[in-house]
Amino acid sequence: NVDPEAPKIIRDEPGSRMVSKVGASLAYDTRNNVQLPNRGQRTELFSEVAGGPLGGETDFYKLETRTSWYFPGFFEGNVWELRGRAGVTESYGSSAGDPVPLFDRYFLGGVGSLRGYKYRGVGPYSEEEPIGGNTYWFGSVEYSVPIIERLRFAVFYDIGNVYRDAYSFALAEGQKFYNDNWGVGIRLNIPRLGPLRLDYGIPMTHDEFSRGSGRFQFSVSYTADY
Repeated sequence: NVDPEAPKIIRDEPGSRMVSKVGASLAYDTRNNVQLPNRGQRTELFSEVAGGPLGGETDFYKLETRTSWYFPGFFEGNVWELRGRAGVTESYGSSAGDPVPLFDRYFLGGVGSLRGYKYRGVGPYSEEEPIGGNTYWFGSVEYSVPIIERLRFAVFYDIGNVYRDAYSFALAEGQKFYNDNWGVGIRLNIPRLGPLRLDYGIPMTHDEFSRGSGRFQFSVSYTADY
């Protein structure tokens, strides 16, 4: 069911559709520890193709790269974590020129990306509703220090954006070239439960559709490498 007051781009996608796709990824991992590394990196390349000879009702492809690097900090137990991501998706074949389906576009915002913004809240909008885009980039730097056993404190900065068209950084109405935030967080390792993350991100530069107030984000893991 689609609200009749929703933007046209959302009303154009009611009901269901058949998607047939295949994907592959290649990863290079030199981290010295999976849970809390302080040296090494993990870089991964993703590709995905839907439709064409695979059938289905949608033809599009995706290309994406993700990388995370870890370095010792200024003092024992301190860790630098640097992340970068970029991706593009585009229709092809019989769907060439058509919009990529809404739920296959890119969005930013939330626990895994721009932590000062609501989930999937960064990118092109239509009538005050997020509609995603076909090109995105994202970067983050985080510095964490041990407080007591099983508890760490972190300071971070995130930056990135999503753009409407494939291979294009042209801005939609109301967009700025990037959105960014800074924030603080705690990392807690609870026996039998595992590592937990609680972050509070505060937007800095943001487009007219995003709130300037901060947000809490909760997730499971020490690092943000997901």
